[in-house]
Amino acid sequence: MSTIKDIAKKAEVSISTISLVLNNKGYVKPETRKKILDVMEELNYKPSRSARKLATRMNGNIGFIIWESHFYEVEMFYSQVFLGMEYAARKSDSYILLTTVKENFDPKIDLPRFLKYNDIDGVALAGRVPHSLVEYLDSKRIPFVLVDYLVPGKNYNSVQIDNYNGAYAAVQHLVESGRKRIGFVGGTFFHSSIKERYRGYKECLETYKIMDSEQISNYTYVENAETSPAIGEKGLVSLLNREPKLDAVFCCNDSTAMGVIKEVHKKQLKIPDDIAIIGFDDIPNSAYCNPRLTTVRVPQLVLGKEAFNLLNEVIRHPLDPPQTRIITTELVKRESTGFKE
Repeated sequence: MSTIKDIAKKAEVSISTISLVLNNKGYVKPETRKKILDVMEELNYKPSRSARKLATRMNGNIGFIIWESHFYEVEMFYSQVFLGMEYAARKSDSYILLTTVKENFDPKIDLPRFLKYNDIDGVALAGRVPHSLVEYLDSKRIPFVLVDYLVPGKNYNSVQIDNYNGAYAAVQHLVESGRKRIGFVGGTFFHSSIKERYRGYKECLETYKIMDSEQISNYTYVENAETSPAIGEKGLVSLLNREPKLDAVFCCNDSTAMGVIKEVHKKQLKIPDDIAIIGFDDIPNSAYCNPRLTTVRVPQLVLGKEAFNLLNEVIRHPLDPPQTRIITTELVKRESTGFKE
């Protein structure tokens, strides 16, 4: 099997020149380019991963890091994001290496193996991650993108969900359905996505003059913890204790909504007759719970694909200004808000 060195020798050029041709970068004289391509065809050369590493100083490995709590609390969502990256990576002959980190991440102790041995070209950070990890990557100039997360006060490359407009559309649907006492159940506002979803909820109610700020506060249950069905259960109990006439709940995500649904059933209330419920994300389970959950669809595979594409650009053009790419959402109406399918 021919190697990149064989091509360089027969074409009488350097490996760096072949690298420019393989990656379609820089200037190579047309006659030299043609000569290299002809030799590749003559020797039936197919660039391998090792050849690419030799020619480009990149190995095709991409790290995917997720906080441990996200891994088991919102696993369905981020597993789809991971798959989106994986599908995109296959097309460019890249590998995605997944690992988790703890909340109290210390780079001196907890550094993932692929970072310790410099075995990746770049890293995708999925969801809320320890700021110490972001600072480490930034200080070492390791290319990275944030996926579904923002670091306050910093401008890093990121792929974000249009959380505000998605939440606004969800609450607008409840308002237009005649709901007047709409609660919010969510997890920590340290996650920028949750904070933006709450902003969309709040501003929609204020725009339609359904509630003022003080009333909205009474209809809000937020726990300083990662989202989970347990938060949904506790949130519904708390809201009903404060506001017994509650007639709808907008949940920060589908996982939380599952807990709200469970608690509504336990209280022998009817969905949506007594309480309408909307989630966010459209994880697979949302279409199969009872009743089927109205939610804001996030195209999770697209989110992963865009993360891979942006990271590729960051790797190849490290001096370009940081970018933020926004993934649009779609309201999916189902039984939990009275939609007849």
